[in-house]
Amino acid sequence: MQEYLLNDGFRKFLGAEVVEFEPGFARVKGVVREEFTNFHGFAHGGFLIALADFALGLAANADGIKRFAISIDMDFLSPAFVGEELIGEAKLTKMGRRISFYEIRVLRGEELIAKGRAVVYSRGEKIE
Repeated sequence: MQEYLLNDGFRKFLGAEVVEFEPGFARVKGVVREEFTNFHGFAHGGFLIALADFALGLAANADGIKRFAISIDMDFLSPAFVGEELIGEAKLTKMGRRISFYEIRVLRGEELIAKGRAVVYSRGEKIE
């Protein structure tokens, strides 16, 4: 099952690496590449959300139950630039039978550069 979670084509495209994950928590890292920047020259918000979303997918599915994000909301606090290594994190804050809530963050070292919330849905199906 872990191989299933790690075999994500978009993660490979991003070059994101898994740092750690377990049910309810995950941390991934990625480096800002030139193709991930916007017209201002810093990391596109979509890249930051993608890192956090990949961590979310790992944290939400690590227990073997299929879960899908139905809402992600993120605030951008500081820009990130080409060559910088960023950490995306997701942490469970409230588990429900069908709906669960997560805190998501992106850090540059110890500095919080983006934060948000995610809502995840499940029908209770197991990952096969």
